[in-house]
Amino acid sequence: MTNDSDFDKIFNTLPGETSGPPPLRPRSQLRSEKKSSSGGWGKRIFAGVALAVLVLSGTGVWLLWNEYGTRVINYFAEEEVANFEGGGAEPAIEIVVNPGDIGEAVARELAEAGVTASFEAVYEILLQDATITFQPGTYRLLTGMSADSAIAALRDPNNRVQIEILITEGVALQRALDIIAEKASLSPDSLTEAVADPSLYGVNPPNGSLEGYLFPATYTFEPGATAGDIVARMVEEMKSRLETAGIPEEQWHETLTMAALIQREARFDDDFYRVSRVFSNRLDVNMPLQSDATVTYWTGEYGSAGTSEDDRADGDNPFNTYIYTGLPPGPISLPGELAIDAALNPADGEWLYFVSVDLRTGETVFSETYNQHLRAVDQWLEWCRESDENGAYC
Repeated sequence: MTNDSDFDKIFNTLPGETSGPPPLRPRSQLRSEKKSSSGGWGKRIFAGVALAVLVLSGTGVWLLWNEYGTRVINYFAEEEVANFEGGGAEPAIEIVVNPGDIGEAVARELAEAGVTASFEAVYEILLQDATITFQPGTYRLLTGMSADSAIAALRDPNNRVQIEILITEGVALQRALDIIAEKASLSPDSLTEAVADPSLYGVNPPNGSLEGYLFPATYTFEPGATAGDIVARMVEEMKSRLETAGIPEEQWHETLTMAALIQREARFDDDFYRVSRVFSNRLDVNMPLQSDATVTYWTGEYGSAGTSEDDRADGDNPFNTYIYTGLPPGPISLPGELAIDAALNPADGEWLYFVSVDLRTGETVFSETYNQHLRAVDQWLEWCRESDENGAYC
C-alpha cells in the first residue's frame, strides 16, 4: 500500500511543476492543439497513475482525496494562456478605446484584432495592476504583440492616431476649407455643405456666410471626424473667444468684420492697434476705408499687395471700400485673438492713413494728413525701385 510520503511525492511533483511554465504559444496554435493538449499523453499517464494509486489505497481513498483531490482538479483545469513574444510587426492596426471602456473591453478588442494572442494574456495583467488605465482615442499598434508590449503601446501617446489641422490667422474661409479637406481626407463638397447654413452652429451672420466665424488655431480630431464635426468645433471656439472677451452676441458680426480687416492689413503686434485706430477714425468721419484687402477678397487676388484702378472703380464689388463707406458686408478672413482685441481696443492717435514702406519686413508708416501719406507712398515706391527683388513684392 502506498503511504502518505509516496502521495506527497506524486502530488508535489505534478507534470510541469518542477520548473517554470513552458513557452506560451499563439492562440491559433492552441486552437489546433486544444483537443490533443487537453487530453495529452502526459496528463493521461498521470491520471492513470493517480487513479491506480487511489484504488490500491483501499480504505484510505477518501482521506487521500480530501487531502489531494482539489489539487488534482485544479491541475487538470489549468490551461496555457496564449501570448505572443516581442513588440509585434507590420501590418499595423488601429485600435479604438472608447470613453467608458473598461479593461475587459480593451483586452477583448486587442485579441479580436490580432494584436495580442488572447484576451486572457492582457486581462490577467490588468487584474494584477489596477493602476493601468487607458485614455480614449485611436491608437496604431502592430500585430503579434506580447500582452505587455500591447499595453505599453496603448499607454504611449506617440501611438495615438489623430488628425491635426492648422488654420493660420488671416486665411479666407475657402482656403481654410481646402486645408481641412486635405488634412482630414474629406471631400471639398462635404465642407461646402457643412458651412452652407450658419444657423446650424448657433450664429446668424447678416450676410449668411461663416467667413470670419471659424477660429484659426491648431486642432486635433479623432479619425472619422465629419466636416460638420470640424466646422462646429471651430465655430464653437470662436464663440467662446468672443464670449470671453465680453462681446455681446449682437456685436459679433461687426467685431469680426473689423478684426478680419485688421488681420489682413497689419503685420506687427503694435500695428494691429494702430490700423484699428485708422479705420475707426475713418468710420467716425464717414471716410471710405480704402482697403486693398477688401477689394482683393472679392477678386481673389490675395497675392497682390495693391489693386488696379479698374478694381478700385468696380461698383459691382460689394467689398469695394474705395467706393462704399462703412465696414464691408462681412469679414474678409479668419481673425485671431490679437486682431479681435485690436478691434475692441484701438490705439490712441489721429491717423487717417497708413502704407507699408517695406513689403518684405512689413514696416508701416502711419500718417495724420494726406500730404504726410503721399511722402510715405513715395518712400514705398522708392523701395520698390531699389531692386528687382523688391519690385517682385510691389
